[in-house]
Order: sequence, then C-alpha cells, then structure tokens
Amino acid sequence: MAEKPEQVFHEEHQVLEEFRNALKSDLTIVSLKHQIDKFTGAYESLLKQSEKLMKLGDSAQRRLMKTQEDLKSSKSELEDSYKSLNGISQIGQAITSSMDVKNIVETVFNYLYYSNSKPDFIAIGIYDENGWIKYKYSYKNGQFIPALTIDALNEENFSKLCVDKRWSVITGKNNTEHSVQLENWKIIWGEVYESMLFMPLQIEKRIIGILTVQSSTEKIFTDNYLSILSTLTSYLGIALDNADAYKSLARRNKQLKDTLHKINQLNANLEMEREKSDRLLLNILPSSIAERLKAGESVIADYFESSTILFADIAGFTKLSAQMESPAKLVEILNSIFTAYDSIASSYQLEKIKTIGDCYMLAGGIPTPTDDHPEKIVRAGLDMIKIFGEITERWGIPVTIRVGIHTGSVVAGVIGKTKFVYDLWGDAVNTASRMESHGMPGKVHCSESVQSRLQDKFNFDDRGIIEVKGKGPMHTFFVIGEKA
Repeated sequence: MAEKPEQVFHEEHQVLEEFRNALKSDLTIVSLKHQIDKFTGAYESLLKQSEKLMKLGDSAQRRLMKTQEDLKSSKSELEDSYKSLNGISQIGQAITSSMDVKNIVETVFNYLYYSNSKPDFIAIGIYDENGWIKYKYSYKNGQFIPALTIDALNEENFSKLCVDKRWSVITGKNNTEHSVQLENWKIIWGEVYESMLFMPLQIEKRIIGILTVQSSTEKIFTDNYLSILSTLTSYLGIALDNADAYKSLARRNKQLKDTLHKINQLNANLEMEREKSDRLLLNILPSSIAERLKAGESVIADYFESSTILFADIAGFTKLSAQMESPAKLVEILNSIFTAYDSIASSYQLEKIKTIGDCYMLAGGIPTPTDDHPEKIVRAGLDMIKIFGEITERWGIPVTIRVGIHTGSVVAGVIGKTKFVYDLWGDAVNTASRMESHGMPGKVHCSESVQSRLQDKFNFDDRGIIEVKGKGPMHTFFVIGEKA
C-alpha cells in the first residue's frame, strides 16, 4: 500500500520541529552547528524524496494518459465493431427475407461497397450435387454480368479448393501458390484482380455455394474485413438456401398447378364424354335401366304383369320408297314422322322400344309400373294418326298409318354387350303386332283387354270376332275417341 506524504516525510518533520525548538533556546556555537548539520542532512534527504515523488508522479501521469488513449481507442473500436455488427445484422435480415438471388447479390455488393471496401466484382457460385459450382450470379461495377461459368470440382480451380478444404482462399494477381488456378480463372473470366477472396457458403456442414469478392486494390482483406465477410457469409448461406427452397417450392407449386389444371381438363373432358355417353345411352335405354347398367348389373330382365304395347306401321310405305327419287328424301320423311312420334311418347311418359323399318313400337307401364298405361297408349295412338295426317299432307305423299294396341304381361330386358337394346318379349307383344297388321288405315285397332279397361273413358267401334293369324278368333275394337 502506498505511503501518505506525512508518513514519507515523518523523520524530516521531526528534525525540522527539533530545529525550530532549538532556535528558540539558548544555543552554543557547537550545539547550533550540530543542529545545522542535522537539519542539513534532513534537508538533503527531503530533496531526494521530493525528486523521487516527482519522478513517480510523471510516470503515473504518463501511464494514466496512455491508459486514457488506449481506452479511447478501444471505445472507438468497440463502437466501430458495434456499427459493423449492426450493419451486418440489418443486411442479414434483408437478404434472408429475400427470395430473389439477384436482389441478394446486389444487396451484398452495395453493403461492401458503401462500407469502404469497394470491391470491383463479386459472384456467387451455387453448389450442384453432380459436382459443379455454377456461377450464375455475377456483379461487376454495379451491374450483373450476363454470363454463366461452371467450375468442375474434379479440376484445379478455386471452387475445388474451397469445397475440399472448407475454408477461405485469399490470393492475388502475383501469387505463385495458386498459379494454376489463377491461369484457369483468367481463361474463363478474362481478368485477374490484385485481391481475390473465395469463401465457402455453408449451413452447418452442408455446402451451399461459394462467394468470391475481388478488387483492383491490393491487400484489402484485413482481419476486420475477413471477420465481417465471415459473418456475412453465414447470413448469405441461409439466404441462398431459403431462396433455393422457395424456388423449388414455387416450381413444385407450378407443376402441381399445371397437373391440377390438366386433371381438371381431363375431368371436364371425361365429364363431357360421360354426359355424351349418358345421352347416347338414354337415347336407346330408359333412364332407370341405364343407371342399373352403369351400376354394374350385367343381366337385366324384369317381368311386368301388365303392360300396354303399341305398334304403328305406315301402310304403303314400302311401295312408296321404291318410287322415291332420292334416298335422302325418304329418310327425311321417315325422320320427321318418327321424331313427331318420339315427342308424343315423351309427352305421355311412355317408352319407345324400337323402330323396325317403317314400324314404330311403343310401350306403357314399363320400366316403371303405372296404372294408367292403357289410357296413355290409346291417347298416343290417336295423336299419332292425327300428326301423321298433317305430315303426309305437307309432304304430299299417298300413305296412311295403322295402329295396333294390346294389354298383357311381358318380360322386359337388355340384350347386347356393345350395342344395347331394351326389348320386350311375350304373347302380349305378338298380339299387339297382330292388332296392327289386322287393323285398318287411319284407325287404332285394339284387343278386348284394352277395351274392357277403357270403355268408361273412350268410345269404341265393336268390330266383332275376327280370325287373327297365329291367335285364332279374337274379339277386337276400333277406338273412336274420348267420351265427352
């Protein structure tokens, strides 16, 4: 512990006090000389102590001033480091939030340029797992260079050094250690700079790519600058990885979107084809039967205890067709007649079974059983005769129509595998056909089974008992019309 001043000069103070007291007393020359000698010795000792303290004071002051200067310098360095770290943090946030690699490269270049390092050229090489470093993003003198350079990792180049050693490579124009790499660089890029730095970009141990910073100024890569770049490359690696992940995600999303668009188109086309197929199927089959087929039923056969069948045949049409000047006109006339019949069948919710030449077959009470099918069929037959007269008058052709109707039990089902047909079988079908063939032009001829069900609603002309081919004697009737 340092002595206090009064402790350092204790003896001298004591001598001085004794000298003062001696002066106050009667002194002899001897005693005075003794006091003077004693005081002189004390004074000389005091002078030596004073010089010593002055020297100690100067040294302490110099050390204090140096310490102050060191503290001021350290503070300045600390402030500069804080500013650098804060700047890097802001740049790090900016580039890690960007998904555009070009924007990332430009941001890094501007940061380095305005932090007084002023590089002439920076480039980012992206690592490819196939053994390549692809320098797709190169920025020189404030603008992108439209070039793509590829370094193979099995050749002598700076990319290989960075990837193999996992550390930075610093070189320059006159460096002999990397002469081969410099020569290859010059061949590819056309220029070699005074200061060149290649730093690996990685996340943990995974290589993302390589950053190269190059300048026409010598030895710009100081320890502080390298520390800044090292921190910056940590952010840059994350930014590039994020951008690559975003790009891959965007690419997959686009592929998924394109695939979904194609699937939607295919589904739309399939739906159109399905609707077309359904329409075609409904043109030849009742809707309920079509649904059963689509549901997977392979054999459809239903028994109906009561159904009314109608046959309508154009009398004299075979002779007329032989005299027709144009086949197209023949088909056109027949089409207009059958189209009108289809409309009548639809209006009464009856089922068209088929056409055979110029004969039209219609049924009621199938495939959905109803109680009013005889009435609907008779009304349809009367309408057919009426509309047929209008059509033939318009075309000016000398033909008539016969309509035959019978009610009885039938079996209905689908036959065929590629060309489906919904057809009816049973004695009732044969009888209805005989009613048509034994009928008269322009009349609805029916069996007693029809007349007995509708005698309260329609007027009938009793034809009596006639001989029916294949059936024998039968009591039949002509339908005159509805009762008033």
